[in-house]
Amino acid sequence: MKLILSRHGNTFEPDEKVVWVGRRTDLPLTREGCRQAQHLGSALWQSGVMLGGLYCGPLRRTRQYAEIIAGQMGGWPLPISDSSLTEIDYGAWEGLSSQEIIAQFGTEELEAWERSSTWPASPGWSPSEATLAQGVTTFVKHLSRIQGEDSVVLAVTSNGVLRYFLRLSGNTLKAEIEGRAGKVATGRICILEMRDGNCQIHAWNIAPDPASLFVLLNMAPRVRSTDATSIP
Repeated sequence: MKLILSRHGNTFEPDEKVVWVGRRTDLPLTREGCRQAQHLGSALWQSGVMLGGLYCGPLRRTRQYAEIIAGQMGGWPLPISDSSLTEIDYGAWEGLSSQEIIAQFGTEELEAWERSSTWPASPGWSPSEATLAQGVTTFVKHLSRIQGEDSVVLAVTSNGVLRYFLRLSGNTLKAEIEGRAGKVATGRICILEMRDGNCQIHAWNIAPDPASLFVLLNMAPRVRSTDATSIP
């Protein structure tokens, strides 16, 4: 099974203050965020991929993104909400800009998260890191049980949760991506493959286009990432 992971689209307009938004901040997509969803749906349709499932977190930004994608693909499959795809609650950092977090909490924990996804202690994030990681693992195992070996599934989630899908993989690219904290830009996608209980990364943080999707989902892929050198 191949799993396409997508970060939702933009939730801030160009002139708006960008702050940390987690599960307590239920923002809608901006016009650009909706366009990003349309682009992914169109790219999937043009690539000829048939999705075996479409999943999303329950927050409005991920639900809306998945619904737009489904519409671009003819209305099927219908998005299924899954709580394991819900963004982290950023505790005392919620609603603050990165500059405000540094002013109130210092640089150490923020830099550790941005650099290596080290879970900070002081802001009171929830659920626990162990609970979040277990939820991601359980979600992938469930998909592997119910989906066929050649199935393609799309899951729409948020940047914090995406980092924990990266931890499932054992291939060479993992360390290089983790060296950049595994960050995924809005509207970008990652492609993982689950086979015989193992997870391999085929792409991380790439812009979706029909040609690349066709190659990555239907042929023997090359590992690709905008955050690391490609590996044959």
